[in-house]
Amino acid sequence: MTSVGNLLRSARESQGLDITEIAEGLCIQSRYLRAIEDDDFKSLPGTFFYKSFLKQYAAALGVPEQHLQPGIESVVEAEHLPLPPTQAVASPIRQLDPIVQASNRDYFTDRKLGIPVAVLGAVILTCSGFYSWWNRPVEPRAPLQQAVNQHPETQPAVVSPATSATSEPLPLTTPALTEQTAGVVLSLSATERTWLSVSSAGKEVFAGILQPGETKTLTGLEAARMKVGNAGGIEIHWNGKPVGPIGASGQVKTIVFTPDNLEILEPSGDATL
Repeated sequence: MTSVGNLLRSARESQGLDITEIAEGLCIQSRYLRAIEDDDFKSLPGTFFYKSFLKQYAAALGVPEQHLQPGIESVVEAEHLPLPPTQAVASPIRQLDPIVQASNRDYFTDRKLGIPVAVLGAVILTCSGFYSWWNRPVEPRAPLQQAVNQHPETQPAVVSPATSATSEPLPLTTPALTEQTAGVVLSLSATERTWLSVSSAGKEVFAGILQPGETKTLTGLEAARMKVGNAGGIEIHWNGKPVGPIGASGQVKTIVFTPDNLEILEPSGDATL
C-alpha cells in the first residue's frame, strides 16, 4: 500500500508545484511538509499538528481526504505502539539515583525546618535574658536606703544652730508689724476711670489715673488725705475695712484718713496734713 507521504508527493510533482511555494501559501514551514511526504512523523510537533498540516496540504493539492484516511490512521497507530520490554527498561533517564533524591529531600527539609527552629531559639534566648534582667537581685539598694535612714539622726546637730539663730530676731520684727498696723493702709480699686491724689505729712505719695479693674495699695502712712475726681468710680478699703460709697459718679470728694477714723470733707473744708 502506498503511504500517505508518497501519495501527496506524487500529486504535487504531477502538478509541477514547488513545496516551498505551497508552504508559504499555507503558512506552514516547508520542513513540516517535507516530513509529511517522507512519512517522518517524529519531525512533526505531534499527532494533532500532523493531522492538521496533512489535511491542509491535501486540500491544496486537490487530494480527497478519504483517500488518505487509512494511511493516516496506520501512521498514528504505529507511532503510539508500546515499546518492547527491553526498550522500556532502558528508556527512563530522568530518574535520579535514590541516594541523591534522599539527600536532596533531606537538604530542603532541613532548610525548611532550620529557619523556624532558629527563630524559635532566638525568641527563647530573648525571653530568657529579659526574665533574668527582670528578676535580678536588688541588694545593692540596701546601703542607699540605710544612708537615707541614718540621715535624720545627723539632721538635728546641723539644723539646731540655724534654728536657734533664726529664732532670736523674731522679737525684733514684731514692733515693725505693730507700727505698720498702727498707721493707715489704703487699698483703692477703680470700677470706672478715676483720677486720684493722695498726700501724707504734707507730701504727695500718689497722683494719677486708675483705669477700670486697676488697683493701688498704699501702706505705712501715719495719716492720709485723698482727693477723688470720680467718687462713684472707686472702691476703698481702709485698714482692711470696706468704706461705703463716698459719692456719685463724676463728683469730686476729699477724704481724710487717720489710724482710728476717716472723714469725708465738704468742698469748703479742705485742710492740709
